[in-house]
Amino acid sequence: MAKNKLHRYERVKHLPNVTFSVFGDSRLPCTYPWYDERYKGMERILELGCGKGEHSLAFAAANPLKLCVGIDSKSHRICVGAEKAVAECLENVLFLRVRIERIKEFFAENSIHEIWLTFPDPHLKNRAIKSRLSAPLFLDLYAHLLVPGGIVHLKTDSDLFYDYTGKSVEQFGGRVVAASDNIHATDCNLPGARDIVSAFENTALSKGLNIKYMAFTLN
Repeated sequence: MAKNKLHRYERVKHLPNVTFSVFGDSRLPCTYPWYDERYKGMERILELGCGKGEHSLAFAAANPLKLCVGIDSKSHRICVGAEKAVAECLENVLFLRVRIERIKEFFAENSIHEIWLTFPDPHLKNRAIKSRLSAPLFLDLYAHLLVPGGIVHLKTDSDLFYDYTGKSVEQFGGRVVAASDNIHATDCNLPGARDIVSAFENTALSKGLNIKYMAFTLN
């Protein structure tokens, strides 16, 4: 496994659809690939903590007129999704390796239409609450990036994270527009909510866990 990781670390550096954060880089957000002229007019969708990019790849394939950007801090994970995108000639999906706390440096204000939080770490211990991706620090980032009325989507198998997110959004002044504590038992037609199922989600389902979904706005 370690050897495979090392190979991916090297391969990912040469993939045309992957951008790396560089320490000390002072580039403006508008200079990054997702603002290229070829993507003009396309809605931009972010998947935070994308892992191997399964959701981003499936969403991009189903929505060719939207641009998906998968974001993760682990380059060996991104490598898997980025190589698959190249192999499948998916030109409307890109990847960015960076910690989520820094995404404001890479995307312009009010330029993102949707953000997906796909099975984020629930950070169960109280001392790690601030690291949850629906904590106030992160909601503030999302509100800055989203177009007016833009939507944040959450999929999780964690009751704690699901309940925390609802309370956090309310305290922030946002609005929950859709919610289900068992998305696969709910009639939901929002693209990606139940029609895209990752390997992680399949594993959770095989254990008998309910998949929870929430959509909310922040501005």
